[in-house]
Amino acid sequence: MKKIILPLLLCLCGLSLPATLQAQDSLSVKPQATAPYKVAVGARFSAGGPTGADLSITAKYFIGKQSALEAQSTVNPQNRYFLASLSYIWQPQLLTSSRFRPYAGLGVGVLRSRNYYYDGRSTSEHIKVNPVGVATIGVEYTFPKAPIALSLDYRSTFLRLDNTSTQPTFDLRNSSNIGLGVKFLIR
Repeated sequence: MKKIILPLLLCLCGLSLPATLQAQDSLSVKPQATAPYKVAVGARFSAGGPTGADLSITAKYFIGKQSALEAQSTVNPQNRYFLASLSYIWQPQLLTSSRFRPYAGLGVGVLRSRNYYYDGRSTSEHIKVNPVGVATIGVEYTFPKAPIALSLDYRSTFLRLDNTSTQPTFDLRNSSNIGLGVKFLIR
């Protein structure tokens, strides 16, 4: 009896084994990354820090699967620091999520600073307009059923170009901030 059952079990296992074997995906295979949307417009709010509360408008246009151009401008030109910039954004798709995406970017902008100085008798205002470099790093989440994306980022200015030495200078760290953004997605 054992001579019949043992070969029968081996035959049954041999017949069912090829049907259950499957190849596993390797990690070297890249997922088909796609841009989460084509165009988005929205607002970015930053609070606290040296600049105080600040509201900006922003527009993002994807030029590739993981690359975009983003324009940003402060809404109130009377702020102490007014920044208008255009940045190249790299926004890769994670292996684990297509809705939650980190991003990093570099760009150029124009920064206008308004500083007030008190010399003992009067207060004077110095306005400087300088081209600057802009760096951004953050994360963005797009909702599955709503055309909205939320983002949290840190935006910093660097590399100020200034050829005048007569007016007082300002620290670029004062124009850097953390912001929360809301964008309306246009597919």
